[in-house]
Parts: sequence; structure tokens; C-alpha cells
Amino acid sequence: MTIIVRASTALALILGAQAAFAQTQPPAAPAQDDADAPRHAEGNIVVTGIRRANAAAIESKRRATNIVDVVSATDVRALPDTTIVEALRRVPGLSVLPATDNEHPRDEAATPVLRGLGPSYNNVTIDGLTIASPGTPNGTLGSITRGVRLDILPASMVSEIQVVKTFSADLDPNATGGAINLKTRSAFAQGGKPFFTMEASLGHAGDTGKPRDQRDPGYRLIATGSTTFGAAHQFGATLSANYQTLSSYTETHMTTDTVHYGFYDAKGVLQSGSNLGNGYAVPQQDKYWYVMNRRDRFGITGKLEARVSDGFDVFATGGYYVFRDNMERNEIIIDPRNRNRVFNQTATSGSYPGGDVEVGYANQITTARTRVGQAGFNWRPGAGQLLSGRASISNATYVEPIFMVKYATNITRPAAVATTTTGSGATINATGDYAFTYDTSALDQRFPISAAAYNAVGNYSLLYWRPASDYVRRAGNRIATGRLDYGLNQGFDDRGAGFAIGLSYTDDRPRFDIRRTEYQPNATAPGLKIADVLGPSNAIMPYLGLNLFAIDPAKARAQVEAAPRSAYNATDQLSFSNQDDFTHREKLFGAYALMSWRGERLNVQAGLHYDDTTQSTVGRQRQYDKARAAYVYVDRPTGSAYHYLLPSTVLTFHATPTIDLRAGASRMLGRPPYDAYAARTSISFVNPNDQGNPDAVGVTVTIGNPDIRPRLSNNLDLAADLRIAPFDGQLSLAAFNKRIENEIFTLTNVTPFTFDGTTYANAAVSTPANAAGARVRGLEGSLILNTLRPVAPVLAGFGIAGNVALLRGRLTVPYSPSATTVASRTLDRLVGQPDYTANVTVFYNTGGLELRAAYNRQGRALRTVISNISWQDLYWAPRSQVDLSATYRVNPAVSLIGQVGNVTHHRITSLTGPGVNLLKDSYSVPTTFWLGLRVTPKF
Repeated sequence: MTIIVRASTALALILGAQAAFAQTQPPAAPAQDDADAPRHAEGNIVVTGIRRANAAAIESKRRATNIVDVVSATDVRALPDTTIVEALRRVPGLSVLPATDNEHPRDEAATPVLRGLGPSYNNVTIDGLTIASPGTPNGTLGSITRGVRLDILPASMVSEIQVVKTFSADLDPNATGGAINLKTRSAFAQGGKPFFTMEASLGHAGDTGKPRDQRDPGYRLIATGSTTFGAAHQFGATLSANYQTLSSYTETHMTTDTVHYGFYDAKGVLQSGSNLGNGYAVPQQDKYWYVMNRRDRFGITGKLEARVSDGFDVFATGGYYVFRDNMERNEIIIDPRNRNRVFNQTATSGSYPGGDVEVGYANQITTARTRVGQAGFNWRPGAGQLLSGRASISNATYVEPIFMVKYATNITRPAAVATTTTGSGATINATGDYAFTYDTSALDQRFPISAAAYNAVGNYSLLYWRPASDYVRRAGNRIATGRLDYGLNQGFDDRGAGFAIGLSYTDDRPRFDIRRTEYQPNATAPGLKIADVLGPSNAIMPYLGLNLFAIDPAKARAQVEAAPRSAYNATDQLSFSNQDDFTHREKLFGAYALMSWRGERLNVQAGLHYDDTTQSTVGRQRQYDKARAAYVYVDRPTGSAYHYLLPSTVLTFHATPTIDLRAGASRMLGRPPYDAYAARTSISFVNPNDQGNPDAVGVTVTIGNPDIRPRLSNNLDLAADLRIAPFDGQLSLAAFNKRIENEIFTLTNVTPFTFDGTTYANAAVSTPANAAGARVRGLEGSLILNTLRPVAPVLAGFGIAGNVALLRGRLTVPYSPSATTVASRTLDRLVGQPDYTANVTVFYNTGGLELRAAYNRQGRALRTVISNISWQDLYWAPRSQVDLSATYRVNPAVSLIGQVGNVTHHRITSLTGPGVNLLKDSYSVPTTFWLGLRVTPKF
């Protein structure tokens, strides 16, 4: 009650101040495109930097037909948001997620979640045209999912990021959560005056140089320039380029990749399925990573424009963007090996009579390239008329060669085999030297093995290696799209009745390919001891106090390549390599028509969008060929089509000169992820020698679903914007409700699965599936106060911007508790959806100095659903981040900049268990520092 009273009092003070100043304050000047030139407003307050960004955002929201949020280029570059996706986390109702697989680090966000809905269901465009993307990294299900990887695109390429939250008939209907449009800079902004800005900065990550030295410091170079030329300055050119490199490490603590915990009965016998036994959770492994990354980003965007006449203009845009992540992972795994019995168990401890240690190294070099070409025209044949044409072709590629070696204690090697297609795996023996009593009294478990045994390097020898030439992931996507639109009286200043019609066609062709061969030493192999490949290490495993072994990659490569191939048995990876591959093609035809009426205060728009989608997929499937008496791989083509008529209505009411009300109702699509269609089967084992053992545990299977259906969403939206003139600000409120049919998620059942003639009784089979239904609803509020002068003159230089979103979801998940029954359970959120997001930015701007402190927090979010065993669901733990920045204008053209990201060094943690309080994994996120110089000459 106290909070409500205080909020009401604050709102009353704001409204009262607005009324008092209404007759004395001039109307706000139109927002200009991003630049650092000062602008006079509100008496003697100089509007630069964040104040200009806020003013531009307010103006963009006011002129929009739909419910939108805007992030300007000034706002993007003022904080240490190195990518577009990191900048988006400051938008109300929008959260960001890292890679969700078990291979890649999580210290950088990869994808946005808009109103609780992930990247597969949020359309991303550049200047309104769809772009290709290589998908989000996922070592389990492949690396090509629908949704643009916004961490690849540089923030320097945009002048404004527009987040559209309501659907109208002229937009791409694949926007269940919303649409993100990246608007590039126009040379005709600011009246066509020449513009140039350049930034050079040095960077440093607080976590760098472990377990081995890394390149430090990093650096960042950004430059954007534009000009107009010609006799009447009818031509314009814009060029933007950036390069950034930064090295850091991530320290990680986790348990196993799958299942994670076991439960035992009073006699210490392992239970299966959802049986919680005595209720004491036991982590299956104690795993430590130090992941060193060097990330390089390069991007260049060029745009040519021509105003051929007063009513006709054309443009052409080209972009080339490269992201390269050189990742080196050093890992230690402590494993009891035989988990079937635990001894001397208490609520937080228990003993294993034996165990082993595994030491691994992986070098995964990801290179993603995106190429974009766009062209279009605008023709205004008469008053209020606009005919526009747009075309785009983009191509994105992803290549990831992987070199990996793993050593383990007390290995028994198999005999040599005559063929490399049926390989034979080594056996890891648990011994009493590595016995331990585990400790789960804190979130981070401990498996305290003997330090003497751990450091006895003579006990470790090669378990397997995977050469980078034989272990490569490749993904690609090519999208060609075009559209033609005609509208009458659709501009912000047009009045009266109007309409718009349009056609669009998109040809979308993603592909994925993986090749993996694994080699295990046999009885003829030399010693292949770890002692010969260790390098210096300055990293400590924080919960054990033991030094982390660091494998020298050069020594390891030399060791494994020196032994003849006859010393290795090649394990059978053909099913993994072939059956995960697929090609896909979608042909999308769209047509729309809408009617509108725009008056001085009321704007109504209603329309229909027709979507016609035809898709075909070619996967690879293994089958037994009786004629050859052997297994072969054959193409498995599948296809489907769907057609929908999608209505939408948007209403805007300018109730007063300072209050805007908006409402929308619509029906939208959520197309399935590309790899959901692929008719593939991949199977993996905790230990390679488990292959062929029907009682093996930890067997994981992934299969596609060619019959997956698109998600459909029925949406209702309400919004209100109140401009607060004396504070040069705005208060915005929004509410939404989305009822979703055919919700898509990964269905996992522990069920018998037959592969290569063996039926694995305990296989965890995962496949994309349509849930019975889902819903997400929420409330969003944001407040911008560009100056606090009305509170007290001394506070004139201070301002505040903040937003909060409360999200509530529901997801019905079907599963099969047995081979003959089907059941369901209900979760309180969608996959990826947090229960709340919050942002607060406090800034001070006076003279040439601007200081900014930004706080971001995301509530607990669902990461993965294990449909038939609810306690194995994974959740992202709540997380906060504080960022600081400072800019000092030395003179009108030169500014010094300083930025600090993740000041509090807050980690990213995943939780599981019956009470969602058990550790799955926890990744450190480095604190980053940037210090540089920005030059923006005045022309």
C-alpha cells in the first residue's frame, strides 16, 4: 500500500509540474538524427548525448502507428554494449540470452527474447527487409535455428533500433513476440550536412590471462561518415566501419550436461525416472572449465541514395560483417564413474569408493560472415500517394572447426580393430585413489579428491582426440526477398481515409552440415601420457583449491599426430555426421490490404495479411540395405505447406496534446525452427564404450519432426504515452495478452530407443513438438525524465530513465509417462521467458561532461523443459548488471570516453532440481573496461 501511495504522489507531482509549466514552455523541437552537436532546449540546458537519444525515442514513439520502443545510436554507443543484442536488453519487456548449449561460453548475450518469446519468433530486418543469419550456436541440436544472431551485427551500423510490439497487416507475420528493425543512417539526415565521427578505444577484460596468457589490451575502431553531393546535393553517400578485438576468460563450474543429479533410496541405491528416493540430490559430476576467448568483429556498411526528383528517390545498401571467436576450453571432470551406489549418505554428503579424473582441451574457432545487399525506390505520383519497391539478398555462413583431446586416469585400451567404421572404445576404471566424499552444503558442490592422486600425472593418458580437419560444423542461410507496396494517405501528417496494398515474396534456404571423427588409442599405441603435453597454468579451481591442468595445444597436436593411425580405433561417428545434416527451403508469399482513417486526433487501421508458405526439407537417415548387407545413408525428403489469413487492427488516439492512447488486436505466426523439420537421428553416450550396451545410462537422442506446425498467436495490446514537458520526458504504460496455439518446445522423454539393432532402455529422446497451448501476458512501464530541474534548479543537469516489465506465462507440456499413455503438465512460463525485467539509467549532463550509470536485471527464466521429469527442467537464475560510462567534451569536436561493463562481476547461472535451487552450471562474466577518444568534427 505504501508503494502505491508513493507512486501516486510522484505521478501527481509530475502532472502538477506539467500543468504549471504548460503555458511557459515551448514545444519540443523535432528529434534529429544522431550527432554530438549541442542543441538548445529548456532554457540553458544543452541537449546532447543521452538527452538527445531520449528525445529521439520519444518523438519516434509519438509518430509511430504501432506500439514501439526505440534505441538510438547515441544510446547504443554510450554504454559498453558491444553488440546490438546487448543494447536491446534495455528495452522494456525485452531480455537477452546467451548460447544455451553445453559447449560455448555464456559471457556474451546472443539472442533477444521479446515479451517472453525467443529469437525464432521475432522478425529482424534491416531497413524493413529480412536478413539471413547462421542461427544460434547449439552443440546438441546443430547451429542453424530460425532467428537472427544479433551478436554478429555491429552496433555502429545503425542509427536507430526500432522494436515493434504490435502487428499490422503490412509487416512480416512471423513476429509472435514482435519485430526488430535496424534502421541505417541516411546521408540526408540533418538537412544533408556532411557528418563524420570516429572512435578509437583501448579495452581490457578484468578476467584475462588464465590459465595462459592472452593478448591484452584489446582495441575498438569505429567510423561513420556521410555527405551529399551533386549540383543540387541530390546524391548521398554513407559509409560506416568498425573493428573490435578483445580477449577474456570465463571460469565455469557445473555438473553433467544431461540429467545432472541422481536420487537414492535409504540403502544408497540409484533411483530412476522421477523417483526422488530419500530426497537428497547428488550431482553426477564435478566439472570445471576455464574458457579463453578472443573475439574479433569487423563490419562495413555502405549506402548510396539519390533524390532523382521531388517525388522519386532510390537507394542501394551493402554490408559485410564478420564475427570470429577463437575459443580454447580447458576442463577438469571428477566422476565417481559407478553412480549406482552411494555410501554414508546424509542430506549434504555421501561417499564413493572410487572415481576418476578427466582432463580435456578443445579449440573451437567460429567464423560467421553475413553479406547483405539491398535496393529500393520510393515514388510519390500524387498528394498522399506512395509507391515503393524493395529487394534484398543476404547470405550468412558459419564455420566451426574443432580440435579436441581428452585424457583420463587408469584407462584400459582395447585391441586394434581392422576397420575404422566400427571402432572400439577405451574403458575408464574407477580406482580408490580417487575416492571422495562429496559436499553439497552450498550451491556449488565439491568432490574433494586426494591432491596427491590428482597431481600424479603419470596416471593420465589419452582417452580420445578429434582433429579439426575431421570435426567441423558448417551452417548457412541465403534469403532473397522482395516487396512492392502502394499506399494512400499513410503518412503521419496525412489526413482522411486511406488504404495500402502490397505483395511480398521470400526464398529462404538454410543448411547445416557436421562432420566428426573420433580416434581412441588401442593396445598398440604408445604411452600418450598427459605429462608430455602439459603447459603452464595459473588457474585454480575455486571450490577445490587445486591447480587446473592446462594442456599445451601445440604439444598435444604433435603428440597425437606423431602416432600412426593404426594406433587408433576410429569410433563410429557416421550417424552423428550424416543424420544431423539437412537442407531446407521455404517459399513465402504474402499479400496484404488495409484501410485507414487518420484525423487530427484519431487514427484507425484495419487489415488482412495472407500468408502462403511451402517448405521442403532433405535430411539424412541411416537404414539397413539388405542387398548390400550393410547400413547406408539416404536422403529423406519431407515437405509441408500452410496458408493463413491473419487479421489486425491498430487504433491510435491523441487524447490531448500530451497524451496518446493505442490499442491493437492481431493474429500472428511463429514459424518452426529450421532444424525442427529435419528427419534426423543423432545419439550420444557418456562413455563411447556404452554404445551397444542396452542398459547404458546417460544416452541422449535428438530427432527431428517433419510434421511440426507453426505457432499461432492471438494478441491484444494497450498502451498509453504521457509527455511530461517540464521534465522533457515521457511516461509510458503498456499491457498485452498473447494466446498461443501450437507452442513449440523440445519434448524429452526417457523411453526405450532402438538404434543399430540395440534398444537402449534409458535413452533420453528429445524432439521438437507442439504443446497443447500457451499464453503470455504482461505489463510494461517506462519513464524518461531528461532533466530534474522542476524538482530543484540545482538538479537541472540530472536525469533518469527506467522501465519495468512484469510477465506471466503458461505452457502446457504433453509427455508420455509410458509407452501407452499420454499426460501433460503446466508450467508457469514459456521457454526463455523471465518473470520480470527492469532497467534504470541515471545520468548527469552539464557543459562537456556526461556521466551515466545503468542497471539491468532479469528475473528467473525457463531455459529447457524436460517434459516427463519436471525436476530436471533448467532455469536461468535472476541476474543483475551495472554499467558505467563517462564522456568529456574537450572541445566541440573531440571527446574522451570511458566505459565499464558488468561492474559487479555478476555471473550467469542455471538452476535445476525439485526446488529449482541446484546448480546446473555457473559462468563468470568479466568486467570490461574501455578508454578512448571520439572525434566528431563540425562542418
